[in-house]
Amino acid sequence: MGQHKQLPKVKEQLLHMLFGTLIFVALGVIAVVLDMAASAVERLGVSAFTHAAIATMAHAMFVLDLLLFVLYLVKSSWLLVKETFQ
Repeated sequence: MGQHKQLPKVKEQLLHMLFGTLIFVALGVIAVVLDMAASAVERLGVSAFTHAAIATMAHAMFVLDLLLFVLYLVKSSWLLVKETFQ
């Protein structure tokens, strides 16, 4: 009987994790597009500084996105396990 009360909470947590993951994927795609743009502007002949600035920001954004995504998954998984066995 207690399991049926937990089911909506578990579904809600899983849905939250799904949409959170989609947001992180979207941010990762933006970082990849920015990296592609850095390569494109290099071919246009912009200064090395401008190219390096755009490429550095793309790489930093991607690394930060990955780190925050891992932290989000750890926290969300912990909350899901807590909800499941409560």
